[in-house]
Amino acid sequence: MLDMQDTYVALFLNYLGGERRVSPETLRGYGDDIQYFKAFLDSQNVVYHWTSVDTEIIRSWVVFMANKGNKSSVIRRRVAGIRAFYRFLQRIGEMEVNPALRLPLPKIPKRLPRFISIDGMEKLGTGHLFTSDFKGNRDRLILELLYGTGMRRAEVANLRDTDIQWERKEIKVLGKGDKARVIPVSDALYGLMTAYREERNTLFSKGADTFFVTDKGRNVYTRFIYMVSIRYLDSVTSIENKGPHLLRHTFATHLMSNGADIQSVKALLGHSSLAATQVYMHNSVERLKKIYNQAHPKAQRTKPDING
Repeated sequence: MLDMQDTYVALFLNYLGGERRVSPETLRGYGDDIQYFKAFLDSQNVVYHWTSVDTEIIRSWVVFMANKGNKSSVIRRRVAGIRAFYRFLQRIGEMEVNPALRLPLPKIPKRLPRFISIDGMEKLGTGHLFTSDFKGNRDRLILELLYGTGMRRAEVANLRDTDIQWERKEIKVLGKGDKARVIPVSDALYGLMTAYREERNTLFSKGADTFFVTDKGRNVYTRFIYMVSIRYLDSVTSIENKGPHLLRHTFATHLMSNGADIQSVKALLGHSSLAATQVYMHNSVERLKKIYNQAHPKAQRTKPDING
C-alpha cells in the first residue's frame, strides 16, 4: 500500500486548482487517473512509494488496462494524467526523471468528428421540441448557445451574466488553461438570451451565480448541461453520442463547410494548436469530394459500352 506520500497527490491537485486554475471537471479527471493507478499499485506484491515507481511498472499498468478492454483513448488519457503528476513531482524536486514520459501507447484510430446535419439543426431551431415554459425556453437556449458559439459544456455551465457583453453582442469565455476568447452572438441568439434573462429574473431572486439556473433557480453544473443535450438531440439525429460536444463539432463543421477560414474557427473554438482544428477541414473536404463526384461530368461513372 502507498504510504503518507499521498500528500503528494493533495499538493498536485491543489497546484492544478490553485495555480493552474483548471476546471473542477478536469481536476476530478486527474484525481481519477491517479486513483486508478494507485489501485493497480496496491494490487501488486511489491510495496510502492510514489517516488519509487519506474517506467516498467507504468508499462505493466498500460498492458493491464489493455487486457481489461479499456479503449486506447482511455489508456492514453490516464497515462497523460500520471505523466502530469510526475512532472509536478519533478517541479518540486521529488523526482529527477519522469517515469511516464516515454512509453509505447496504443494508437487511437483516426475518426472524423461526427456532426448533425443542417436539416437536423433547423428542426431543433424551430423550437417545436420545447415547451413554452421557463424550462423549455432555458433548454432551448442552452442548445442554441452550444451550437451557435461552439462553447464547451463546462464553459456554458460556468457562464456568468458578467461574461456577456450585451451592448456588443459578445460573450467572453474563459476556456482551458485560463485562455480567454471572445465569441460573437447572432441577433437570433441574442434575442433568446435577453428573453431568457428577463424570465429568469422575474421567476427567481438573485441567488444563483451562473447565467443558466435549474428549475429551482440554483446554479447549473456540467452534468446538467449534458442531460439537457441528450434529452432533445434524439429527435434530430441518430448519432449515438449526443452529448454537448456533438454540437461543438457541428458548429465547427458547419463553419468550415460554408467557407470559414481555419484560423478563425480555431480562435472561436479556443484551440491552442491548429492541429486540433484541422480535423474539421477533413469533413469539409469530404463534402466537397461528394459534390464533385455527383456534379462534375468527368467524375461521373458511365456504364461500359457492351457493344464496343
